Amino acid sequence: MTTSVLTPLQLDAAAGLLQNQGLAVNANLLAAISSYESTPLIAPFLSTLVQGSSNVTYTDPDTGNTVSTTILSNSTISALETLAANSCSALSDSVPTVYASLGTQMTTVIVNEAELDLCGGNASKLSQAVNQADAYASQTSIFINSAVNSQTYLGNTFTTMNNMITGGVTSISLATPAFGQDLVNLGQLINLNNLDNLGSPLALIQQIYSITGTIPVVSVYFVAVGIPSTIVLNLTDPTVSVTDAIQALMYKAMTQITGNNLDQILAVMGVTTAGISNMADLLNPVRLFPNSFQTLTVPAKHGERAIYVNSSGSVDTTLTTELPPYVMSSLV
Repeated sequence: MTTSVLTPLQLDAAAGLLQNQGLAVNANLLAAISSYESTPLIAPFLSTLVQGSSNVTYTDPDTGNTVSTTILSNSTISALETLAANSCSALSDSVPTVYASLGTQMTTVIVNEAELDLCGGNASKLSQAVNQADAYASQTSIFINSAVNSQTYLGNTFTTMNNMITGGVTSISLATPAFGQDLVNLGQLINLNNLDNLGSPLALIQQIYSITGTIPVVSVYFVAVGIPSTIVLNLTDPTVSVTDAIQALMYKAMTQITGNNLDQILAVMGVTTAGISNMADLLNPVRLFPNSFQTLTVPAKHGERAIYVNSSGSVDTTLTTELPPYVMSSLV
């Protein structure tokens, strides 16, 4: 018993797709060929070829021998098969001389080629050929799509090869070792899903509360500076929003959280950065990135610009004319 290279699932799928009719030349193609062969011009011609190629037997009157031959001579049949081959082959179902190696009759060559494309009706061979073609197309499409998409995809996201390789990190700082160490020292302080609000007192307290839960001492200080208790009680809600005035009060309260209270917050958040003297320092990039703050840049009107102009942490005030007002509001 011959073992099939096809799985039962493949056989079932093929049976459904082919409606149990097996592999065959496309019916539309065969119908078109039949229509061509039935035209008033071609039908008599093909009939002549068939009948002229038929064998006849007769007795030679000169020799008395029985002779078997075709009605038309071989040379005549050959001439008919190549009639108009080099002028208008469709008028005689012939094949142009340059393709004579394929056969003499155009319709026969077409049908034979169609069957050859089906691997001679062999489902195993056809399945392998289709799988090979599909694999080639899939693999090639990856390169083609990548080449096409590279012309527009993320075209304005990365400005240099450095930025592309680092996912945009070098657009913030080229001092990647120092910047990376600063980030490690900050533990869980920064919420990467809320970078748009980095530096916001509300974003800071929400990140801390998401890790530690409510810290009573923080709530006490917030209420003491005038933040309504209804707001303080809702700060664990990640969707809560407050006014800039409330955030200013939060900042004021954070400047008063020092000593053991601050140490507890830093320990829980995994912050090991040196020089943090009060909770408000957790909003100050100079304190957060002591090793790399001087290398921090921002995309401005004419390219990337350094944020700080000296080791004291003085901000480049010319950025006020190049950045949106809300970005620089903390400097006012």
